[in-house]
Amino acid sequence: MTATDLAHPVLGGLPVLVVESCEESAATMTALLRMYGYDARTARTGRAALAAVDQTHPAVVLIDLDLPDAAGCDVIRQIRSRPAAPEVIVVTAHTTRTRRQEATAAGAHAVLLKPAEASELVALIQLLTVTAKS
Repeated sequence: MTATDLAHPVLGGLPVLVVESCEESAATMTALLRMYGYDARTARTGRAALAAVDQTHPAVVLIDLDLPDAAGCDVIRQIRSRPAAPEVIVVTAHTTRTRRQEATAAGAHAVLLKPAEASELVALIQLLTVTAKS
């Protein structure tokens, strides 16, 4: 349990997994999503992300490309290979077109630059989850 869990309890909304190695960024994004009613949880490594996907079955995974134990694109590929794979949105500081293309080729649905605008992020989550249900 983190300080974010105490400040913003899980609301039981749509499950979203935030995969971010920076503790402050992970806490900020998780708190923001919880304010919008999402059941947001965090993973700080690629290994933890894969375990969380298998255990919690999130509808959406928000992932940074810089993880301490794995390449972000490799983790995206592994997530997308799961049965009933979640939608994947990359939230990263990498601005090069090549990195964005690599993430998309790995299976990411979208790439947003940090810091992601809250309204844009929430709108994208809503779009992807509505489209996935159709």
